[in-house]
Amino acid sequence: MEAVKSLTTLHPGAIVLEEEGYQMYLGQKCRLTGVLKVQGMVRIDGFVEGEVFGSDLIQVGKEGTIEATVHAKHIVAQGPLRGDIFAREKVELLSPAKVEGTIDSPVFLLEEGVLVNGILKMAPLSPSR
Repeated sequence: MEAVKSLTTLHPGAIVLEEEGYQMYLGQKCRLTGVLKVQGMVRIDGFVEGEVFGSDLIQVGKEGTIEATVHAKHIVAQGPLRGDIFAREKVELLSPAKVEGTIDSPVFLLEEGVLVNGILKMAPLSPSR
């Protein structure tokens, strides 16, 4: 799949929430399989499987599910994540999130009630990240 430039090529059920700063929104009844590349902020309330590359914030709602390798500047999740997570700045896991996989981030925040089964790798935030 090519880099996603507009939501009309992604899924007819997806909408742009530009007024909230999101470049992409994947709704609860949407499913994406493959490689997703987005410049800007992303909100996921549907299902994503494969690889996700975000330039900024990736936010996964309670109804969102990710079974993918995720790369972004900042990741905030409440829904289940299975796969490797790479954040250049920060990962925040909010209840009732469940994570299986490797988390690689210089800053890691974990709310009470979140379940994590995997490996956490932390290195100081550096300009090269």
